[in-house]
Amino acid sequence: MAKKMRQFVGVFLWLVLVLLVFVFRVGHAEQSTAQQPAAAAGQGALFTGQTSTRDTTGVTVGRRRFESGARTYWHSHPGGQLLLVEEGRALVQEQGKPVRELTPGESIFTSPNVPHWHGATSSQSMTHLNVGFSGVTKWMDPVSDDQYSGKRK
Repeated sequence: MAKKMRQFVGVFLWLVLVLLVFVFRVGHAEQSTAQQPAAAAGQGALFTGQTSTRDTTGVTVGRRRFESGARTYWHSHPGGQLLLVEEGRALVQEQGKPVRELTPGESIFTSPNVPHWHGATSSQSMTHLNVGFSGVTKWMDPVSDDQYSGKRK
């Protein structure tokens, strides 16, 4: 049963990524906020508000597995990064903030140019999907054991 649930979560996360890429490809749309939804049957509903999308140039999507205890170095992304945990338990930390644990189905977006790291917990491997938004990853220092365990200096 757990295996089927992991497969479902994995497929669901891939569908979310496909949707994100599709949304990024749609251009910028704007409509007056004075419009009201259509009331007549057979008419399409009107969108009110504003939608902003990004150019997909530079968008990267990856699926990575971390064995227990494995983690990245500190790094940042010029356009930010979205992580979606598929299985296992992830540890994530943005510079100056406490270490967070994420479980399957949870996600985090790290804003552009914010140093951070992510990896698996010491007791369990982890697989995540990552979406990077433009530019080259800037790699920094290794994550120390104290940082990984959440100890502050």
